[in-house]
Amino acid sequence: MATPQWLAATAGRQANAGAITQFLGAHTAQWVYSGQVLQAQEATGTAVFESLASLYYCQTFTTGASQTTIGRVALQVSTVGGSAMSASISPLTVSLYAAVSGLPSGSALATASVLEPYVYSQPFWVSIPMYASGLASSATYCLVVYGPATGTGYYAWQQSNQTQGAATAPDGATWTLQSYGLMFQVYDATASGQIQSIVEDDGARVVTLTWSGSTLTGITEYTQAQSGSLVSSRTLTYSNGLLVGVN
Repeated sequence: MATPQWLAATAGRQANAGAITQFLGAHTAQWVYSGQVLQAQEATGTAVFESLASLYYCQTFTTGASQTTIGRVALQVSTVGGSAMSASISPLTVSLYAAVSGLPSGSALATASVLEPYVYSQPFWVSIPMYASGLASSATYCLVVYGPATGTGYYAWQQSNQTQGAATAPDGATWTLQSYGLMFQVYDATASGQIQSIVEDDGARVVTLTWSGSTLTGITEYTQAQSGSLVSSRTLTYSNGLLVGVN
């Protein structure tokens, strides 16, 4: 049978037929590995965080001479007034666009949304699964980020030490180039290194894995709900190399 459209569960309520039968069909899952950084702006600039509360932000990057895919991106993004457990801020959305004169052009080539508790819990760099293939080598692309404020909570993106590369728009269409850059990393799509996350149903469910060296130490699941999100986190403990506890 075809997979029904995603119908998120609601905490504290009984399951319904739609929420149950959707799991009888096939669901796409993307396994995201650590990979290698291909393009990046990693040096902090003036320590200014740009608020995403009322604007769309764009940051350009140029693919390598033989680069035609990306596997994930990482942004120096944080929450202000956020929460580790409840989604008090709307999801953060990141999209990939072709660029013309340093501005987004055409339709999105890839899009990913991550829940606020996921952003809140990430140390320093927020890893965002985003697979895109068929890119042109040595070409300029835009990462477009949007995170609407909810109440007093909002997202903020750290400036880099660059004097160009960023643009802003109040509506995602009317762009203005800015005299600064924003911190980002673009990773390849090879299955190298450790698994960082497993993404299902276009981000409706994201499982992240935490490692200490080569040892898996934590598993956290972020699942979209009808209102907000559901978060389940487990810490793994070992003794003499053997798993002895899951908390």
